[in-house]
Amino acid sequence: MADVNLDEKDFKILRWLDREGDIDVDEVSDELGISTSTVYYRLDKYRKQGILSGTVSKLDAKKLGLELTAITQIRSDYGPGYEEIGNDLRDISGVQTVYFMLGDKSFTIIAHLRDHDHLQDYIDDIIHTEGVEHSSTQVVLETFKDESRLLINYDDDDLQELIEGE
Repeated sequence: MADVNLDEKDFKILRWLDREGDIDVDEVSDELGISTSTVYYRLDKYRKQGILSGTVSKLDAKKLGLELTAITQIRSDYGPGYEEIGNDLRDISGVQTVYFMLGDKSFTIIAHLRDHDHLQDYIDDIIHTEGVEHSSTQVVLETFKDESRLLINYDDDDLQELIEGE
């Protein structure tokens, strides 16, 4: 369990922030019936605990001309060099997310790419990355869910278990 102590009021504030994607203390206070001073105090606490950082607007990849989403699984050398491999993969143009995995694949990458030429460059960059033994790339045809907000993905029962520390 995380080393933070959150109560029901904290989760109400965090869910609001997660849902709205904006920090408007007066609006949070009005909608949740929590004093503005409490909201300010809690926001400061979340930042100090590393729960909350910055504010990010969600950009639409397709509207920006990034027509393809590629998911790539990579098998690489295991050992002390995996961090360097991960850092090299992270720096490839178009890569949004790199996961180091347990199992028969070492890394999973999610990338948003302009077109087929960009896809080819992306694949070439991967196969020329030192330590990569094998890669397999799939192109997404349709996305049913792509939700970067965290708490919006959980129902009330699961969040209640977090509050109670179970």
